[in-house]
Amino acid sequence: MTSASLAVQGLVAAALAAAADLTVTGVFDWVAPDAVAPYVTIGADAVTDWSHKTGTGHEHRVQISVWDDRPGTARLKALAAAAETAVRTVTGTRDGHRVASVVFARAVFIKDPNGWSQAALDFRIRTEQL
Repeated sequence: MTSASLAVQGLVAAALAAAADLTVTGVFDWVAPDAVAPYVTIGADAVTDWSHKTGTGHEHRVQISVWDDRPGTARLKALAAAAETAVRTVTGTRDGHRVASVVFARAVFIKDPNGWSQAALDFRIRTEQL
């Protein structure tokens, strides 16, 4: 299970980093102390069994967060749309796991009183172990 989660994280990170419309300063698996906005973080995630008659599988609930320090949410929502598009296109295999499907579940936009805004995007990604 752990390697399935790491494989999905790697595929998602690569898709986000390659997205031309996602103009952020970085893609991190946690908020870097010196990160400059806007940036993207991967996580939290939860993994459950998605095995079937013919093989082993996992269902990953993955959250992608886009962070911005500008007032308002126009830029944040544009970046969130680019991140959503990038994650929806995740395909392929990594470390013995193949992506079977990617489904966008929801987006929540949160404004922090200190001026930061966050777009939290939730996805369901199913993988099959090769």
